[in-house]
Amino acid sequence: MTDPQNLVLFHYHLLRGGVRTALLRSLQCLSQQGWLAERRLVLSVGRLDGVRSFARTIKTWVSDVEVIVDERLDYRDAPWPDEKAFRKDVTALRDTMLTWGGESALFWLHNPTLGKNPAVTAAWKEAAEKAWTEGLPHRFLYHIHDFPECGRVENMVRLHRCWQDGGLTDFYPTSPNTAYAVLNTTDRQRLLSCGLSPQRVFWLPNVVIPSGEFSPVLTPARKQAVASALRRYAFEQDYVFDPGRPQWLLPVRLIRRKNVLEALFLAVIHPQKPQVLITLDATSAQEKPYAEAVKKCARANRLPSVIGFGTELVGTAFSFEELMAWSDAVMTTSLMEGFGFAFLEGPLLGRPLIGRNLADVTADFAKVGFPTEPLYDALPVPLDASHRSRLQTQGLRFAEGYRHMVPTLSKDDMDQFVSRLEVLYGQPTVDFGLLDWAAQRDLLKMAVEGALKENFQHVLTPVRVNEATLASFFAQFGPTAHAHRLKTAFERLWRQPGLNASYHRGENEKAGQTEKHPKSDVKTHPFTTTDRCPDLGPCVARLFFDPLYQRPLFGGWR
Repeated sequence: MTDPQNLVLFHYHLLRGGVRTALLRSLQCLSQQGWLAERRLVLSVGRLDGVRSFARTIKTWVSDVEVIVDERLDYRDAPWPDEKAFRKDVTALRDTMLTWGGESALFWLHNPTLGKNPAVTAAWKEAAEKAWTEGLPHRFLYHIHDFPECGRVENMVRLHRCWQDGGLTDFYPTSPNTAYAVLNTTDRQRLLSCGLSPQRVFWLPNVVIPSGEFSPVLTPARKQAVASALRRYAFEQDYVFDPGRPQWLLPVRLIRRKNVLEALFLAVIHPQKPQVLITLDATSAQEKPYAEAVKKCARANRLPSVIGFGTELVGTAFSFEELMAWSDAVMTTSLMEGFGFAFLEGPLLGRPLIGRNLADVTADFAKVGFPTEPLYDALPVPLDASHRSRLQTQGLRFAEGYRHMVPTLSKDDMDQFVSRLEVLYGQPTVDFGLLDWAAQRDLLKMAVEGALKENFQHVLTPVRVNEATLASFFAQFGPTAHAHRLKTAFERLWRQPGLNASYHRGENEKAGQTEKHPKSDVKTHPFTTTDRCPDLGPCVARLFFDPLYQRPLFGGWR
C-alpha cells in the first residue's frame, strides 16, 4: 500500500446536510482520480444515524472501507464535573484515535474545533501533538468549515467552560505534522495573518457538481403538481399560500444565521407582494426557539409564506430542480456562510438570485466572473432611538462577558469593539442584519401595518449567469479542480516533517532503531520544531471579535 496507508475521516455525524454532501462529493472526486485505490478509508463518527447509507454509497467507489462509530465523538452539551474527569476522558479518547491510523495515516478532520464536543476538540489536538513528539507516521489536516469564534457564542461557552470552573483556552494544534484547510480565501488570509506559513493553510472550497438542465422549463402539469403539493402542505400547517404571487425561494434551514425574517420583511414591503418559501425547519435544540418564533410570527401576521416543507415534499411530490424551476427567484439573506453554496444553487440552474452579499465568501466567485454587484451588502432600515440605545448597551455587556470568557482579548480589542458599536448603532438607520429578534419583529410589524414608506425594491436586482460564466465556474470549482486541490493538500502535508526525511516504513525497525521525533528534520524540511504559532487560537478569537461577526441575532447579547 502507498503511504499514507490510511485516510481517517472524522466528523461528529453523517446526518443528511451540507457537511455530509461535501464529504460524499469529495470522496467521489478522490476515487475518480485514483487516490483512494491503494488506501484504506476509515470513517470515524459519533452516531450510527446516516452511517449505513453513507457507507453503502462510498463502497461503490472505494473497496477498503472501515466504519468506526464511537459515541464519545458525538455532540455533547453537558460539562464535566471537574478538570481531572475531563482530562481523563480526553487522554483515553486521544489514545483510541491514534489506533485508527494503523501503520501510517492522514487524519482528515472536519470541524474538530467547532465546539460541539470539547473532549473531541482537545483529544484531536493532543493526538496531533503526541504523534509529532513520538515520531508517529501520521499527519493531521484540520478542515475548518466553521469557526466557533465567528458568531457561535454557545459553542465558545461550551469550549471555555467545559468543566465546572474552567475549560480550554486554545484548540488549535500547531505541531508541524498539522495543517489547515478552509473553504474560502478570506479565512485562509486570516490564518496567514496569525502567523501560519502559506504551505500549511490550504484553500479547499467545496466541489460544485453540475446537476440538472440549465434553466429548465416545467410542463404545465408539473407546475400544477408543485403548486398543489405546496398548497396542501400550507393548509395542513396553517400557512398562507397563493400560487399567483411571485415566488421567492430560500433553500435553507430555519436557523438564526440565515436571517430569514429579512426575507419576510422585504416581501411585505415589495410592491409585487411575493411569497416566501423556506425549505427546511430547524432540527437542533439550539435553533428551535428561533424557528418557532419565526413560524409563529408568519402565521400570526398571515404572511404569504410556506416553511419547512422540504423534508416532506422535495424528492417525493417534486424534485429540487423542479422547485427551483417553479420559483421566480432564489433568495439569500444569510449573515454567515462558509463556502457559500447559498449563492450558487439558483444561478447554476439558470435561476435569478436576489438578496444579501457576503463579500468574505463571494470574492472567490467574483474572480471567475460571478456577478455579485447586484446583491446588497447591508439593508439600512430606520430604527428608533430606544432600540439603538438598547442594542448598544447589550453589545457592551456582551463584549465584557466575552472578554471575561476569552481572557486573551486585550483592552485595545475591547475598545475597538465598543468603537464599532458606536459606528454601527449611532445613526438613525441600522443594517437589518445587525438587529436582534425583537427589533426585527417590530420592524416587520411596522411593514405589515404600512408604516414604512421605503419599499427597498432597488436593492433586489437579480444576479444572472450565462453558460459561458458557468464554464469558467466549473473549471475552478468542478470535480477535476477539486480533486487536484485535495491531492495537492494531502501530498504536501504528507511531505511535512514528523518523520526523518529518509524514513520508510520498516527501515528503522529492521535496523533495530526506535526513533522518536527526528532532529535531522530541522535542516531537511521547510518546517521544523520551531515552526509553531503559539498564539493561533487567541489570534483567531481577536479577528472575529467584531459586531459584524458577533451579531445580536446569533445570541449572547442578553
